Amino acid sequence: MRTKVKHSCFLILIQVACVAVGLWMQHQYVVSALETQLEEQTLSRLERSLQALAGRAAGLPPGELPQRLQDLAAGTALLNGPDVLLTDAEGRVISATEDEASAHSSRPVAGQVVTFSLTAGADPAAPGPIRGTLDLPDGKHLAVRQALAGDGRGYLLAHWPRAALRAELDALSGSLPAVGAVALFWTCALLTIAVFVLMGRVHDSAERQRERSTAHVMRQAQNLVRTRDAVIFGLAKLADSRHGETGAHLERISAYATALANAARRHPKFASRVTPAFVRLIGISSALHDIGKVGIEDRILLKRGAFTCEERGRMEAHTLVAGECLREIEQRLGSSNFLQMARAIAMSHHERWDGKGYPQGLSGTAIPLAARLTSIADVYDALRTPRVYKPAFPHEECVSIIREEAGRRFDPDLVDVFLTIEGTFRDIADRYRASAEACAPATAAEFEPAGVEEGLTSAEAHAQASPDGTRVLSALE
Repeated sequence: MRTKVKHSCFLILIQVACVAVGLWMQHQYVVSALETQLEEQTLSRLERSLQALAGRAAGLPPGELPQRLQDLAAGTALLNGPDVLLTDAEGRVISATEDEASAHSSRPVAGQVVTFSLTAGADPAAPGPIRGTLDLPDGKHLAVRQALAGDGRGYLLAHWPRAALRAELDALSGSLPAVGAVALFWTCALLTIAVFVLMGRVHDSAERQRERSTAHVMRQAQNLVRTRDAVIFGLAKLADSRHGETGAHLERISAYATALANAARRHPKFASRVTPAFVRLIGISSALHDIGKVGIEDRILLKRGAFTCEERGRMEAHTLVAGECLREIEQRLGSSNFLQMARAIAMSHHERWDGKGYPQGLSGTAIPLAARLTSIADVYDALRTPRVYKPAFPHEECVSIIREEAGRRFDPDLVDVFLTIEGTFRDIADRYRASAEACAPATAAEFEPAGVEEGLTSAEAHAQASPDGTRVLSALE
């Protein structure tokens, strides 16, 4: 917007300067034309006056004209102010009129020699009035000279001061600057409006083109993101299928993590960190939480009984396998928010708030936020869906277990967030129940872990066989 205004102002200034120069040149032309017209009118008036005076003087006897010049001039109505001189052939003044209405006060007197200069191109031998100028003490005068009939009778000179002509010109052209200023103002106003309208149209056209280009790029980017997400989700599903997870497990994890992240945005502790972009990323990144299990041998991954210490250590190494795999992808493709979050989740979703998790034994806020969120989603899904060693737990029991683990396994603040939307988790679980039931084992006995004692439930048996031997959650690690 600033660039548009700068360009518009610069264009307006250039146009105003051009208009101002044009108006100044027009003013000079008008003044020059007025001056030329006034001179022409004045000279024509002098010619007509002089011709009338010469005609009246032609009938006078020689020698009477000097005494009768004033009377003859007064009787010539066309004079109306111009002074008239009677000179001999050498330009010496013989007689001069004395008109109170004359436009100048410095009149030549008898015996004074005046210089009459012909106008450029004038023929001194031409009959009738001849145009020229007189140089008098008060400045130049426009003048017309008429030779008197008869040899040696001299010349009649009618003249008018240029100063009077200039005063008349100033009176006529005095309003021109004001007219020019008004014209400049309105021209500038119209130019400004026109420029802003045109620039607005150009800007709008460019903006629409930019928006179309941006929309095209965004569509391409969205298509690439959707393609990436589909490929990632497909690979995650492929990896997930190796260890017999129930149907739609990844979809549920993604839905749980997204719902929990959305709720965390309203918590003051997480509001600044959980942005809309964070919520979108965790929805797809959480699907890669167990991608490292592709590196675990089938004999361990698919084992139905309790793990030995060596096997448990190998199973826990799936987090390191995932971290190394995603790190190599980052090195090849370059770092991105998606890869960073996916790596953090894959490596740290088995860490515990009290520091007793794996693989690094992180505790508290040292555990990445995305991993803390996914941990709650993963455990809830594991409790809520049937496994080979346990039936599906009711929603209320899952909520109770997660509440009890606040401050031990889970971030207590995130547990508080979970408790505000636990109904949403139940709805998500119910939505995918059909898929989960379709993938459930036919009988529990078929998948009982090795070493199950008679009279114990599968969950109790697995808990007894686990290193802790105290709670069902140990079987979910």
